[in-house]
Amino acid sequence: MGCGKQSAQGGWGTPSRVVPDVPGGRTGVLHTICECFKLLRHVQRKPVDDPTRRILTNLSMPFRFQMIRSRFSIRCVTAVALALTSCVVDADDWLGFRGDGRSFAPEAKTPAEFDAESGNNIAWRTTTTGRGIGGPLVIGDRVIVTGCGGEDERDLYVESYSVADGKLRWSRPMRATGRPFTHPTSSNASPTPASDGERVFALFSSCDLVCYDLAGHLVWYRALAIDRPKTGNDISMSSSPVVVDGVVVVQLENQGDSFAAGIDAKTGEILWTNARNASSNWSSPQLVQTEDGISAVAMHNGRGVELVDVKTGKVLKRFDVSGDGTASSTFASPYIIVPGQSTTAIRLSAAETDGDDAVATIQWQSNKLRPQRCSPVASNDRIYMGRGSTLMAGSISDGSILWQARLGKLSNVWATPVMTATGIYIVGSDGKVIVVEDQGDKGEVIAESELGESVLASPAVSGDALYFRSERGLIKVAD
Repeated sequence: MGCGKQSAQGGWGTPSRVVPDVPGGRTGVLHTICECFKLLRHVQRKPVDDPTRRILTNLSMPFRFQMIRSRFSIRCVTAVALALTSCVVDADDWLGFRGDGRSFAPEAKTPAEFDAESGNNIAWRTTTTGRGIGGPLVIGDRVIVTGCGGEDERDLYVESYSVADGKLRWSRPMRATGRPFTHPTSSNASPTPASDGERVFALFSSCDLVCYDLAGHLVWYRALAIDRPKTGNDISMSSSPVVVDGVVVVQLENQGDSFAAGIDAKTGEILWTNARNASSNWSSPQLVQTEDGISAVAMHNGRGVELVDVKTGKVLKRFDVSGDGTASSTFASPYIIVPGQSTTAIRLSAAETDGDDAVATIQWQSNKLRPQRCSPVASNDRIYMGRGSTLMAGSISDGSILWQARLGKLSNVWATPVMTATGIYIVGSDGKVIVVEDQGDKGEVIAESELGESVLASPAVSGDALYFRSERGLIKVAD
């Protein structure tokens, strides 16, 4: 099928109309309110076969009621809220899977030791609605998580908790419209959500994509599998979305109907779709940027790596190298690190002449420096990969192994490690956390801690605190 465009009027859960951009300040608020009343006067009944109406029949009653009654007015509420308040992305915000894609927070002085039983360095812990294995986001004074529950985990949730005390601020329920079935160790709430600092974009294994503002108001909703019912697998669709330059990019690959799509972050309109290989793949798209500022996403699977323009879906470059189906790529400028049977480093450089595309070349490959399940962690000049009970550090520039650290007995590691100024945190599925300090020529285990709960999600870092999403809870670790 190649690169294509999906009309905002056809299929896939047509979004509500969007209130136009307005000026700021009090004048902007009054303008917004006037525009809202204009829209409400012109609301017309949708035809019976409208895709949105078909989707509504599968939604939970609270969610359905909210969408039917507020198809247009919800836009008005959101627009007024955004006009009254503004959200500036903070350097401490953790806005997606692995933060900026590297799982690296070099300024964070996080505790090396903590313990759930004694409460040592546990700032708070809380129980979430439903079960989830997607990582948390931290946006200002909010922690965002997703969850699921009910029969076949068809009940989906997006929730906001207070950074200060872990109290629930809001919870938004909905019902899965696509295939909810997953492996018992996985979850319908397995992808980590993404944010642009103003909105939250939550994707579920059922291929339901929903956008809320930070106050919990529904902005738009997409049932990405409504016209693609074969999109899904019985393990889970675990790829996490990324948001780049106003576009939400999703990568949905399976043995049935595989595709990638770019969705307008403001309106929910499908901007482009690309066909992908029909094979199971759980890796997430990774934002990359060339030296001359061109933004793209790297998507890999077992058959190759593609660099895709986020605005158009155009494939800028393709490499026929085998990528891992579980671990995701990592970008540490100017290198894209692609895990696989052999880890591949692709170097991006500026275009040689004006008007040309950026140059992308393979810098090195290594069949020794490669992860088992979790994605690589990248600092400024080093790459860290976990394999079994060993953590390896390698050079980003040439792929040479610098040291290997033994981790002792550690249960299955699914969560991608995270690195702070304190060290590298490796999380076992049973909640045991081992911290390794990079001492230059060796890695040293400096602490072992217990969370006391099963953890499959990658942790988040904000300020000097760690946030762990256990299967049924949320834990803040801080001094």
